[in-house]
Amino acid sequence: MSFYTSRRTSALAAIALMAVPVSASAQDALSDSWQWGAELYFWGASLGGETTTGTDIDMGIDKIIEDLNFGLMGTVAAQKGKWTVFGDLIYLDVEEQGDTTVGVLGMNVDIDGKVDLRGVISTLGVGYRVYEGAGTQLDITGGLRYLWLDSTIELSAAGLNVKEEDSGTNIDGVVGFRGQSDINENWYLSYYGDVGTGESDLTWQAAAAINYRFQNFDVALGYRYLDWEFDDFGPFDDLNLSGAFLGAKFRF
Repeated sequence: MSFYTSRRTSALAAIALMAVPVSASAQDALSDSWQWGAELYFWGASLGGETTTGTDIDMGIDKIIEDLNFGLMGTVAAQKGKWTVFGDLIYLDVEEQGDTTVGVLGMNVDIDGKVDLRGVISTLGVGYRVYEGAGTQLDITGGLRYLWLDSTIELSAAGLNVKEEDSGTNIDGVVGFRGQSDINENWYLSYYGDVGTGESDLTWQAAAAINYRFQNFDVALGYRYLDWEFDDFGPFDDLNLSGAFLGAKFRF
């Protein structure tokens, strides 16, 4: 069980590496026509939390990068008048091999293992502009946060081979806010927060960034924290992802 938990934890952390904070999407002036934008981010996330066995999790970004084989991420937002619709999709494929030694009836037994894990994190939501003035815009938001993990685990010990497949989903409803405030013509702050529940006991996140406008795109540097307290989700009781992010926002 400890082998399975550590490998699955590593893979989820790799998903976090590619996650996109939807809070940082560009918020242009109100328009009667649809205004579209897309965002690409690198999130240097670390993972913490606790397993169902009471084991603390603490995994830094250097370990997460080692196990990442493939990641695909995209975020799109559309705004018309006071309404904004946004969505992001992150796909991850992680493969890791390792070995460990366990004691069985007073003897040490070597165990070799291989884990292939795929995962998706997706957020779909709607925002409504409740304030605009003095260089600041503020929206209230509502939506769904979705997590899916699918794993194949192969273990080999003392001539015996074991293969286990497992998958799980977690869906929560969330409500929150997002906004931005201009510092000057080029620089502005963006910020986002939400909280919710559903299949989790509680989930919440917060993100803030400083941004710089170029002619056709913006760059952003910020920090994000994302947390789940699970009711029943595999080996985890609670899980949190946190770290700095760097990315670009495009308007078209």
